[in-house]
Amino acid sequence: MKTIEQITLLYEISNALNEHLDLKKSMYKVLDILSTALQMERGTISILNPLRNEISIEVAHSLSKSAMERVKYKLGEGIIGRVIETGEAVAIPKISEEPLFLNRTASRKMKDMGEISFICVPVQKGTRVVGALSVDRAYDPEYSLEEGTKLVSVVATMLARHAINLETIQLEKEACGTRTNACATSWKTSTASTTSSATATRCGKSFR
Repeated sequence: MKTIEQITLLYEISNALNEHLDLKKSMYKVLDILSTALQMERGTISILNPLRNEISIEVAHSLSKSAMERVKYKLGEGIIGRVIETGEAVAIPKISEEPLFLNRTASRKMKDMGEISFICVPVQKGTRVVGALSVDRAYDPEYSLEEGTKLVSVVATMLARHAINLETIQLEKEACGTRTNACATSWKTSTASTTSSATATRCGKSFR
């Protein structure tokens, strides 16, 4: 992919992320863009549940809903589990030659398809790995998996920053709501106190 094409891709993704305050909609849109720009056949964004040490597919491109709901990975299991555990990206030229590749979604039927390359990169919030972005594309000996991995890593970073920004917005809304409620309560208390004081003053005058 040429430099101008990469810049155009990242610009489109930036616009897509800014379109939505709904994180899931943003992630689906990003996968749609990657599908066209990288000739991506399938793509997933997987999220780690730290309480269970379990990884599930949050959004996907060209994958059935039943497959998304069915597939779970343990931390360190398969390529996706290993990427999330280590925080290191993995690029596989031909998945048919990779024993760690589980194909748990059963979406890649080797006999019916040509060779497939696989890129998986971590999604990090600060130093903590929270998930992974993975991309399938038809094997092309002319395509640089190293460059592809760098590009997908940049997209993963953009997704993570978008998630952080949305969390910040939500926290600010909640804090603003809390302050508003506190001010309203304080105003009511102050008003009630002033009213009581005024009433007591009037009553005192009437008994003089």
